[in-house]
Amino acid sequence: MKVLEVFNFQRVMLELEAKNKKDVITRMAQVLLEQGVISDKNAYVKSVLERDEHSTTGVGNAIAIPHGKSEVVNEPAIIFAKLHHEVEWNALDNKPVKIVVMLAIPNIAKGKVHLALLSEVAVKLMDDQLVNKLKEAKTEKCVVELLS
Repeated sequence: MKVLEVFNFQRVMLELEAKNKKDVITRMAQVLLEQGVISDKNAYVKSVLERDEHSTTGVGNAIAIPHGKSEVVNEPAIIFAKLHHEVEWNALDNKPVKIVVMLAIPNIAKGKVHLALLSEVAVKLMDDQLVNKLKEAKTEKCVVELLS
């Protein structure tokens, strides 16, 4: 499974206003709920936060890649947010986060699907030029093109 199969411009949030990590995840989960990707926002948010407590998803360079595997996820999906203000995420480099790429993975699809999507996203986000372009992106279409 490739990023383009589970990501589109309707899952891009530019200049997201959020107070903290939980607020970011909750606002992004609301979009997934509205699109029918998840069936229970609170259960999904809980799964993402539990995963983050186990090991931080703040990977450095102002990026976080939170993800949750849950029975409330109806189909694999990726959602992107560029935050209006950086938020603390307990990142590996101890710096706040500006870009969030969140994955929603159904329990039945964990394993290959989860690892394939996470790997593809992580490899792309290791490219400093691409990350700088994402930070400067002004349109949803631009973000989709950069990540696809």
